[in-house]
Amino acid sequence: MERTGFGVRGWGFGKVIGLGFLLSTNAMILSAAPQASKTGQGLRITVRVYDYAHVPPGTLRQAEEEATRIFHLARVESEWLDCPTSVEEASKYPACEPPLGAMAVDLRILPQSMASRLRSSREQLGFALPSARPGRASATWVFYHRVEELAEGKDASESQILGHAIAHEIGHLLLGPDRHSDHGIMRANWGTRDLQEAGRGQLFFTAEQGERIRAEVRARTGQSDASQVSASGSLR
Repeated sequence: MERTGFGVRGWGFGKVIGLGFLLSTNAMILSAAPQASKTGQGLRITVRVYDYAHVPPGTLRQAEEEATRIFHLARVESEWLDCPTSVEEASKYPACEPPLGAMAVDLRILPQSMASRLRSSREQLGFALPSARPGRASATWVFYHRVEELAEGKDASESQILGHAIAHEIGHLLLGPDRHSDHGIMRANWGTRDLQEAGRGQLFFTAEQGERIRAEVRARTGQSDASQVSASGSLR
């Protein structure tokens, strides 16, 4: 069974954590998934997307929608900004220029040619790096060639795999680098069964992870101004 892992870099870590067992039943995931009833908390993250891999626009949009759905189930909303991949284009994207606060995430989607420069494992889908400076965006990287390779198995589409990989890496920024779990979207290694669950829309944060994520968003933004983390411009 093919498995793919996630790299974690931050707080002195740089490793892939392997887990040697699979989820026993889909019911474990479904029972752990929080219900998307009423958020009512104004908790929000803003993701600035730098698409160096030139992902097909429809695929990228669907991936963002998938990641949005996953965080919505954890009762955290998300906004997406298209941002430039070259200095020459920067003036066309004014919403990407100012600091967006503690809950901004810079997402870089890399092609194989760029991912190979990072000395990442061929089995990794990406990694996350928290900001060392307060008020600055944290960063995540996702390797699109690995998404394409995994989609060849037909267990999930490219957009579904990409969306889940994005949610996993942002999850590390909110849960911590050593917060892989034995089931759910935060498993360190994804096998065929995990990809099939992603394809069915059944791969989530657990209820406990959702609580931790909400607590971290509150701690970073303050409950009183959590709803202010937004931006104008090319939001999607």
